[in-house]
Amino acid sequence: EPLSNLDAKMRVQMRTEISKLHIRLASTMIYVTHDQIEAMTMGDRIVVMKDGLMQQVATPMDLYEHPVNEFVAGFIGSPPMNFFVGTIQQGSGGLFFNEGKFSVRLHDEHMSRLTPYIGKTVKFGIRPENINDALFVANPVPEYTIKATVEVVEPMGAEVFLYCNTGKHSFIARVQSREKARVGETLNLVLDMAKAHFFDPETTKAIV
Repeated sequence: EPLSNLDAKMRVQMRTEISKLHIRLASTMIYVTHDQIEAMTMGDRIVVMKDGLMQQVATPMDLYEHPVNEFVAGFIGSPPMNFFVGTIQQGSGGLFFNEGKFSVRLHDEHMSRLTPYIGKTVKFGIRPENINDALFVANPVPEYTIKATVEVVEPMGAEVFLYCNTGKHSFIARVQSREKARVGETLNLVLDMAKAHFFDPETTKAIV
């Protein structure tokens, strides 16, 4: 981990220099790090390991969009993926994920894979950028909308991190800079269910 002792600004500069060196040498480089940001920004292919075992080998975006298990899903991405525990239920219009405080309809493309889990507990994952304030969504789908209370607001300049709570689970929403939510406010938040992930709680492997 050659960059671990550098300050944040110097780490960014050195990541760039190492990437330039890699291009100039046109040779294979193996870089070991515990920093997923370094891995995502510098790697062409990444090996994610846990307890000495390979979890997944893929390109950075493939790891981000198609994690094979809960560990990879939670490790890759900053802020990390949000996780909710609940059950799959049959309802009017298809299958729903019921968290206890909210219920959202599964995306049509995911229903066949989740059908064997009807009545069973699963873990639902969604990334912070796939959660949006309904005020800024054109034609929000009611079946994809949940209510949550804002606990912390972190303005980041170009974006805002909202730390929210459903009453059962805490999670992070990564929203646009025009967001004006305040601490204690209850928001209607729209989940992009096409980007949802589901994991088997026993095996931790990805279902979708």
